[in-house]
Amino acid sequence: MFSKSLGANYFGFILYEKSPRYISFETLRSITNSVSLDSCVFVDVMPTEDKIKRMQDFGCVNFQIHIEEGTSLKVYESYAELVEKGALWLAPQLYDLNQFNEALLEFTDTFLIDSYSKHHIGGTGTVGDWNGFKQLESKYPNKQWILAGGLSPDNIKDALTFSEANFIDVNSGIEESPGIKSADALSQLFKKL
Repeated sequence: MFSKSLGANYFGFILYEKSPRYISFETLRSITNSVSLDSCVFVDVMPTEDKIKRMQDFGCVNFQIHIEEGTSLKVYESYAELVEKGALWLAPQLYDLNQFNEALLEFTDTFLIDSYSKHHIGGTGTVGDWNGFKQLESKYPNKQWILAGGLSPDNIKDALTFSEANFIDVNSGIEESPGIKSADALSQLFKKL
């Protein structure tokens, strides 16, 4: 994989059927023949227990789960029971990062903070609250925080300067079209990193 040779640590695969970047298990099987499943992150929105088990049967290890705003803690707890804490990347939909619910901290070691949209969960392609991200990372330094949302070669330096993020998730900002990455944009991004 081209992004692996550039230095990417993980590769995300979106298994959420409503996403324009959705891939099926059949497509996933052909893609993951060239990369270790340990370096893959399987992305979904509010997956059922059966779907998570199906992904685990496939060999999926790391899960990035986007969770709708207002979801009960019992749902978070159920994901934490299904996936090991170190392999669960929770991405709660948050309108105001200052209102982060500390009760979520017990369920995972890793949080992905994406831009908020009232109508979409994850994958908005818009820039988020970099200062709010910085405050979360500063307030809870024992957790791993991943910055997402509209990151591209054009804004990555500013994003890292203002957010002080140690980890990033890039998607739409390096695409030619949904699901099709641009080799040029990837090269530019990693050069700036």
